Parts: sequence; C-alpha cells; structure tokens
Amino acid sequence: MRKIIVMVGVLLFVSGSSHAANIILEFKTQYFSPSDEEFKDIYGGGVMYGGEVSIGVWKGLELWFGGSYFSREGELTFTKEKTELRIVPVGVGLRYRWRGKSLSPYLAAGLGLYQFKESNPIGEVDLGEAGFVAAIGTYVRITGGLLIDLYANYSVCEFSSDDFEINISGFGTGIGIAYEF
Repeated sequence: MRKIIVMVGVLLFVSGSSHAANIILEFKTQYFSPSDEEFKDIYGGGVMYGGEVSIGVWKGLELWFGGSYFSREGELTFTKEKTELRIVPVGVGLRYRWRGKSLSPYLAAGLGLYQFKESNPIGEVDLGEAGFVAAIGTYVRITGGLLIDLYANYSVCEFSSDDFEINISGFGTGIGIAYEF
C-alpha cells in the first residue's frame, strides 16, 4: 500500500508540473459476473456501484482513483442457510485515452485493494487483499463536459488461508455518467 501512495504522489506532482490537467468526476454502475463457479453458485452476479476521479497526467495519459460497492445475499451450498457478502474494491491506475470530438476510446489498468466480508451461521470472514483490474471503454461526449462512459473490465483477486480459498475475480460491463472539467 505504501508503494501505491508513493506512486500516486509522484504522478500527481508530475501532472501538476507538466500542464493544466483535465479532471473527470464519474458515477459508475456495472453488472459484475464472477468467474469462479463456487462463487456463482452461492451469490451469482449482480450490480456494482462506484465512483471514479481521473486527472490528466500527460497528453492522453490519465491517473484514475476509484471505488465500488457490491453486496449480495445467497444460500450456502449444502445447508441452504442464508449468507451475506460485501466486496469493496478501491483502486488506482493509469488510463490512456484517444481523444475525439464525440468518442474517446481508452485502455486502462490498475492495482486494487479488495475488502471482502462474508457473514453466515458458520462464521464471519473479513479479509483484504491486493488485486489487478484492466478495462476497455469509450467516453461519449453528450454536450460540453458531460460524458457517458461505456466500458468492460476484468478484475483479478484471490484470497487464501490454511482453511479456504476465495476467488472474487470477474468480468464487468457497465455505464457511467461523467463530467470533464
């Protein structure tokens, strides 16, 4: 985590000294489809909500910070007892955006800290782990600084201990509404 903070500080310093940076504030929603079959059997997929801030660093390169929230209820596989899940990913990364008049496609990648909490009659698991995310998408300019973001992403994060393994990796497709300053 300390390395991420240092990296963010350096990139902010560089962006401030290179030129006046553009800033994008965005609210996002996506459908999250987990890649792990056991995870799918218990919770299935669902809607994830989040937000993102990005700052122009140099030409088409942008630094982004984001966070999301995913919550589901399910049934344990064997006992059919109720189980609750919450996943809160927070991330930072780089995005390269090709700017056009109405469309601005991009590629992005970053590191995330994934907070995982599961509660059921068997017990409670509350873990944090680092992971990765990659995305592809395009901003569609509506008018002035108002943008619509259409995107797809894939995140990778696995938790393991002596007792269990949890894979919360998955594919997401979503839409966001953003404003560029």
